[in-house]
Amino acid sequence: MFTCKVNEQITIRLLEPKDAERLAELIIQNQQRLGKWLFFAENPSSAETYRETIIPDWRRQYADLNGIEAGLLYDGSLCGMISLHNLDQVNRKAEIGYWIAKEFEGKGIITAACRKLITYAFEELELNRVAICAAVGNEKSRAVPERLGFLEEGRARDGLYVNGMHHDLVYYSLLKREWEGEK
Repeated sequence: MFTCKVNEQITIRLLEPKDAERLAELIIQNQQRLGKWLFFAENPSSAETYRETIIPDWRRQYADLNGIEAGLLYDGSLCGMISLHNLDQVNRKAEIGYWIAKEFEGKGIITAACRKLITYAFEELELNRVAICAAVGNEKSRAVPERLGFLEEGRARDGLYVNGMHHDLVYYSLLKREWEGEK
């Protein structure tokens, strides 16, 4: 199954049912912060639901070449997730999503993991386009594509509904010909 070493400290890998407890724990610990922008954190699933349903579904999705929902590990400890979703093999494009626990912010984990996943998307999956979208007010999430050289394409007004509120989304994209690869 999918495992990708980003550097000595960071690894991206498919989650296993044994990761369910830690995943549920991280989401609950970060619920207030994550729930501002991510629908799944509004009403977190139980560890049992992750173990029995969600993680097996993510693993099937990967096996069927429909996307990657992977854990981010820092020094061997699960600290967040990264995904390559809306994978469209016909049009050779996908979107990246990510989140990280508060205690792991500021270590460059998301940027490094995105850099690795972008390279994988362009080189291994032979995609031509990778996109990232983030709520206008989610400055930390928006800083990642800006740091990686993505082009801001536009906004989707009220494109996100979380916690009973609509938020505008900013869309960013990067094309294979624009990517310099591992930096």
